[in-house]
Amino acid sequence: MKNMETIKKLVGESITESNLKNVDCYVYENFGLFIQATGFCEFAVKEKHVHPSYMIIIEFGTDDFLAAPQIEVKKNYYLSTIISPDVPHEDKGVEFPNYYTIMIEKEYFESQFLLYQNKIPEYKGYQFLICHDVLKMLHLFAFESSKNMKNSGITLGCQTKLLTHWIIRSLLGENYDMRSVSTNERIGRIQAYVELHCGEKISVSDLAKNANMSVSNFNRLFTKEVGLSPKNYLNGVRLNKSLNLLRRNDFSVSEIAGQCGFSSLSHFSAAFHKEYNMSPSDYREKYQV
Repeated sequence: MKNMETIKKLVGESITESNLKNVDCYVYENFGLFIQATGFCEFAVKEKHVHPSYMIIIEFGTDDFLAAPQIEVKKNYYLSTIISPDVPHEDKGVEFPNYYTIMIEKEYFESQFLLYQNKIPEYKGYQFLICHDVLKMLHLFAFESSKNMKNSGITLGCQTKLLTHWIIRSLLGENYDMRSVSTNERIGRIQAYVELHCGEKISVSDLAKNANMSVSNFNRLFTKEVGLSPKNYLNGVRLNKSLNLLRRNDFSVSEIAGQCGFSSLSHFSAAFHKEYNMSPSDYREKYQV
């Protein structure tokens, strides 16, 4: 098997080619994608084994989850799990598994993670959501890795960095479904504006004015393009931002309400409970990194 040296660096020195007889492997330097093509990985089911790299498992929403979901799996998102290097674990042997495994070298992952936060938690099966669109990027990585085209290392290096940052942002709650981004120039521009200014006081009339449209026409076009009214979209962006902040411990719940554009703590709490069926404080206690 080609690239066995890189595979050992990512998975562990004791892995053998025989362990991977059911697995398609796509690797480049500090990143690896492992797809259980005809059965489970024999190394993965070893009792309390460890890896020198960060392991991310992306599942495809079947009823046969490797681990019981601890968070709500939303439409257009996959349940994902991360395990830090040297954390003992074992996987369930599934005859026809429906998941991909990603291995990212420890030093590389941590160097990129520290661009977002100054402390790296130890993950012991921490669950998070990642957008369906990541699958397209993973398939592009697999295609480029297997083709061995001239200068493929340039493309693979770029894909590795993009995928790593996509995973880290998703892990930190900074996630979005790319299919919800409108191809209409005016609506796409407003979506970008909302992402940047969601913590400010924004009204639908402000957004309509920014799009150079009447409020009624703006409401109609935005809802058609995005599938949500402007008001509900803005509320969703604010709530999603709050999830990211609640998982950390940098600000109080009241401060987070203000930073996310809610007029009061009670307004924030009511909107949060309606969307997630729990209070912001309960969410923080349950999912804090």
